[in-house]
Amino acid sequence: MNNITQLLARLHNAVNENDPASVSACYGDNAKVVSTPLKGTAQHDCVSALQTFQRKYMPEHIVTTGDEIVIEAGDVALVIAKLYLVPKAAPHTLPCDGKRAVYVMQRNDSGEWRCIIDNFFGTDLLDFA
Repeated sequence: MNNITQLLARLHNAVNENDPASVSACYGDNAKVVSTPLKGTAQHDCVSALQTFQRKYMPEHIVTTGDEIVIEAGDVALVIAKLYLVPKAAPHTLPCDGKRAVYVMQRNDSGEWRCIIDNFFGTDLLDFA
């Protein structure tokens, strides 16, 4: 498992566990989360944006990750990943209707990857353009 895959796993686990400190640690300075179509929020709002999304769209679900593609160029990486919501009561249920989330990751001065753009609406944003 590469470092970017590990970062995504930590981020999704933190969201599922409602752990704001761990969620925040996954983001870089000045990170943006696309919490509603075509709107971003500043880093200090990343945690609240994800918590709002969680309360509104997934109160009885957890997020799981499927296939992903990582395209790296130096200290920046584009990640396209399949995300699935599955019921908390049956977390091993086969997921359906995955979404293609889009992330931009950046390696910081310490060599650690951090998310700088989190777009869990992914390619569905085209439907709102």
